Amino acid sequence: MFLIAGISPKTKILDNNPRLCPVCGLARAYFKRVDHYFNLFFIPILRVKKGQPFIMCDNCERNIHDFGMGDNLWRGKKSLRCRNCGRTLHKEFKFCPYCGKQI
Repeated sequence: MFLIAGISPKTKILDNNPRLCPVCGLARAYFKRVDHYFNLFFIPILRVKKGQPFIMCDNCERNIHDFGMGDNLWRGKKSLRCRNCGRTLHKEFKFCPYCGKQI
Protein backbone atom coordinates (compact mmCIF):
# COMPACT_ATOMS: atom_id res chain seq x y z
CA MET A 1 0.00 0.00 0.00
CA PHE A 2 1.22 3.53 -0.70
CA LEU A 3 0.08 7.00 0.25
CA ILE A 4 0.25 10.09 -1.95
CA ALA A 5 0.21 13.24 0.18
CA GLY A 6 1.73 16.71 0.13
CA ILE A 7 1.17 20.42 0.40
CA SER A 8 0.21 22.50 -2.63
CA PRO A 9 -0.81 26.13 -3.23
CA LYS A 10 -4.30 27.15 -4.29
CA THR A 11 -5.15 30.66 -5.52
CA LYS A 12 -8.44 32.09 -4.31
CA ILE A 13 -10.14 35.19 -5.77
CA LEU A 14 -11.34 37.34 -2.85
CA ASP A 15 -13.29 39.96 -4.81
CA ASN A 16 -14.97 39.42 -8.18
CA ASN A 17 -15.01 43.15 -9.06
CA PRO A 18 -12.23 43.81 -11.60
CA ARG A 19 -9.98 46.83 -11.18
CA LEU A 20 -7.89 48.69 -13.72
CA CYS A 21 -4.41 47.23 -13.93
CA PRO A 22 -1.77 49.96 -13.50
CA VAL A 23 0.56 48.09 -15.88
CA CYS A 24 -1.53 47.09 -18.92
CA GLY A 25 -4.58 49.33 -18.36
CA LEU A 26 -7.23 46.60 -18.66
CA ALA A 27 -9.92 46.03 -16.02
CA ARG A 28 -8.62 42.53 -15.23
CA ALA A 29 -6.93 42.97 -11.83
CA TYR A 30 -8.48 41.10 -8.88
CA PHE A 31 -7.81 40.75 -5.16
CA LYS A 32 -6.40 37.24 -4.68
CA ARG A 33 -4.79 35.13 -1.98
CA VAL A 34 -2.62 32.00 -2.22
CA ASP A 35 -3.44 29.45 0.49
CA HIS A 36 -1.49 26.21 1.03
CA TYR A 37 -3.46 23.00 1.52
CA PHE A 38 -2.56 19.52 2.71
CA ASN A 39 -3.49 17.12 -0.12
CA LEU A 40 -4.29 13.46 0.10
CA PHE A 41 -4.34 11.72 -3.29
CA PHE A 42 -4.33 15.17 -4.96
CA ILE A 43 -7.49 16.27 -3.11
CA PRO A 44 -7.16 19.37 -0.87
CA ILE A 45 -8.14 18.28 2.64
CA LEU A 46 -6.96 20.93 5.12
CA ARG A 47 -5.65 24.50 4.80
CA VAL A 48 -2.28 24.67 6.55
CA LYS A 49 -1.27 28.25 5.70
CA LYS A 50 -3.39 31.29 4.86
CA GLY A 51 -1.70 33.68 2.43
CA GLN A 52 -1.62 37.47 2.32
CA PRO A 53 -4.05 39.26 -0.04
CA PHE A 54 -2.64 40.98 -3.13
CA ILE A 55 -3.85 42.37 -6.44
CA MET A 56 -2.94 40.44 -9.59
CA CYS A 57 -3.86 41.14 -13.20
CA ASP A 58 -5.16 38.16 -15.19
CA ASN A 59 -3.94 39.71 -18.44
CA CYS A 60 -0.30 40.66 -17.75
CA GLU A 61 0.04 38.54 -14.54
CA ARG A 62 1.73 41.33 -12.57
CA ASN A 63 1.28 41.55 -8.79
CA ILE A 64 0.56 44.64 -6.73
CA HIS A 65 1.62 43.80 -3.18
CA ASP A 66 0.32 46.94 -1.44
CA PHE A 67 -3.13 45.81 -0.29
CA GLY A 68 -4.42 49.32 0.43
CA MET A 69 -3.23 51.03 -2.75
CA GLY A 70 -5.66 52.89 -5.03
CA ASP A 71 -7.36 51.14 -7.93
CA ASN A 72 -6.12 53.41 -10.70
CA LEU A 73 -2.47 54.48 -10.57
CA TRP A 74 -2.83 56.29 -13.91
CA ARG A 75 -5.26 58.87 -12.48
CA GLY A 76 -4.00 62.37 -13.33
CA LYS A 77 -1.59 61.11 -16.03
CA LYS A 78 -4.02 60.84 -18.96
CA SER A 79 -2.97 62.23 -22.32
CA LEU A 80 -4.59 60.28 -25.17
CA ARG A 81 -8.09 59.36 -26.40
CA CYS A 82 -9.38 55.98 -27.56
CA ARG A 83 -10.32 56.01 -31.24
CA ASN A 84 -13.23 53.63 -30.60
CA CYS A 85 -15.01 54.99 -27.49
CA GLY A 86 -13.40 58.44 -27.14
CA ARG A 87 -12.42 58.15 -23.46
CA THR A 88 -9.22 59.70 -22.16
CA LEU A 89 -6.37 57.24 -21.51
CA HIS A 90 -2.75 57.19 -20.41
CA LYS A 91 -0.29 57.31 -23.29
CA GLU A 92 1.35 53.99 -22.30
CA PHE A 93 -1.86 51.92 -22.49
CA LYS A 94 -1.87 49.35 -25.27
CA PHE A 95 -5.58 48.52 -24.91
CA CYS A 96 -8.52 50.68 -23.87
CA PRO A 97 -9.73 49.56 -20.39
CA TYR A 98 -13.28 50.72 -21.21
CA CYS A 99 -13.98 49.11 -24.60
CA GLY A 100 -11.07 46.62 -24.87
CA LYS A 101 -9.92 47.75 -28.32
CA GLN A 102 -6.24 48.02 -29.18
CA ILE A 103 -4.98 51.61 -29.28
